[in-house]
Amino acid sequence: MEIVYVALGSNVGDRQGALDLAIAGLRATPGVEGVRVSSWVETQFVGDGPEQGPFLNGVVELRTSLGPPSLLGVLRALEQAAGRQFPHAKNHPRELDLDIIFFGDRCIDSKELQVPHPRWHEREFVTAPLQELGVAVSQRPRARGVELIEDGEALSERVASWLEGGCVIGLVPTMGSLHEGHASLMRRAREECDRVLVTVFVNPLQFGPSEDFAAYPRDLDGDVAVCAATGVDAVFAPDSEQMYGADFCSHVSVGIEAVEMEGALREGHFVGVATVVARLFAMTNPHRAYFGEKDAQQLAVVRRMSAELGFAAEVVACPIVREPDGLAMSSRNRFLTAEDRAAAGALYRALAGAREQFARGLRDRDALLESVRATLSGEPRFRLEYVELRRERDLRPLPAGDVDGGRLLVAAAFDGGDRAVRLLDNMLLQAEGER
Repeated sequence: MEIVYVALGSNVGDRQGALDLAIAGLRATPGVEGVRVSSWVETQFVGDGPEQGPFLNGVVELRTSLGPPSLLGVLRALEQAAGRQFPHAKNHPRELDLDIIFFGDRCIDSKELQVPHPRWHEREFVTAPLQELGVAVSQRPRARGVELIEDGEALSERVASWLEGGCVIGLVPTMGSLHEGHASLMRRAREECDRVLVTVFVNPLQFGPSEDFAAYPRDLDGDVAVCAATGVDAVFAPDSEQMYGADFCSHVSVGIEAVEMEGALREGHFVGVATVVARLFAMTNPHRAYFGEKDAQQLAVVRRMSAELGFAAEVVACPIVREPDGLAMSSRNRFLTAEDRAAAGALYRALAGAREQFARGLRDRDALLESVRATLSGEPRFRLEYVELRRERDLRPLPAGDVDGGRLLVAAAFDGGDRAVRLLDNMLLQAEGER
């Protein structure tokens, strides 16, 4: 027999009646005995969700010979008997809510069940009833929050446990220096996956000889804090030895997607990108991997690499997150001088202007490109490196003449500060109703 604590709550219909029926159901379940119930407390709804009435909450202690999956099945059946529908929207009103808080001394991390409950210690309507039942809450394990993993073997063990538990894994690969753009990827992954893994690794393979790998901003503590705030389960932050090893010599090259634009300006860059992403896919076995559309060429490279090497991960493209003036969020923005930062907004204005002309009926490829160049030509604080209009998704060149859409891409270099800063941006042109 193991001692189990279950939190109970109801905020729909006859709340007390639903709770009483749940207690009666537990007492009548074979393999369950010694049921003790705390006092009931009324609390307001906590969390994001629709407006709803207050909960009646409490905690029950019981002893059981049932295993965790069997007891969870009993609890789900009691919830359904009270009228709760499955599947259900997150944080919806509940006729009956039954959560396992502790199951003996077990730690369980599966799709259906996490024990100890990840947020038990944050909720007074759980901690106070537990103390009433004699639980020394200060001595009970709390959720570990975001787990920092720096060792490849530990990563393999964590991923294996998630997969064994039936979890859908979402991967967000980053080079750190995280901002709201990265956080938006994490939130998307959190909505769609059971477990979210963020990687923080400044990849030396994608830096050219003239690029300062050592100066790339690094702030692991800050990055972990961003991940914790967005509900990430684990951060993998390896060093180069963990990723590649002293004798590493296998590199991944990708075709036409990697040749022009950034590929022409940064020799070997996309070999480094494709190699590190392939390495991370192999190490983490994700079901989905999330990339921002700001780096559209990188996204095209990753899509092709993943498809041709047969990785099972779905590559998920996420919208660009922008500053109030439209500038695409980037880790590089912090290195702009105040004057360059003010000038950088022209990139968005130029793209948005071309998009507006496209919406009004302008279809000629060269005229659309010229409209971008014309807007940017009046800004002396940066060097325009390229403006392109490419086919959406794989970024193949579009022929001259009328186009029915595509993706505008721009790159500009700012030399006004202590270090050169290159900014990328892009925008989709599409006929109304298309995507």
